[in-house]
Amino acid sequence: MKWFPWFVVRVSGGSMAPALHDGDLLLARRYRGRPLRVGDIVVLHRPTAPVRLPPGVQIQAGPVAPQRPGWLVKRVAELVEPGAMVVLGDTPGYDSRLFGPVPVSATIGVVVRRRPSRPSRTPPGRAP
Repeated sequence: MKWFPWFVVRVSGGSMAPALHDGDLLLARRYRGRPLRVGDIVVLHRPTAPVRLPPGVQIQAGPVAPQRPGWLVKRVAELVEPGAMVVLGDTPGYDSRLFGPVPVSATIGVVVRRRPSRPSRTPPGRAP
């Protein structure tokens, strides 16, 4: 299978509103180690257990309720030490406020473009 530098993600949920909405399509560039910047919107592996930070990072991760594996779309809020970052949703939700900083190595891609979800084509007042 050929490796592609780009991939598409569909937003699920409202934790990134008002910037991103449920159903929006995002074009992301695969993360290959370039430095991330505060404000970047990233696709990352969902923490499913207490987060393991790189050696030397002295920040306590918060308790994490068991989660299903998957991806998250969050904004980089802070680069706390080499190899770790704080990621937040634009509205409170499942983010670093709950699970603490995450390793930069959890990053899958960086969002470069958004395609808004299509509004319903059902005329007002009619059932779908």
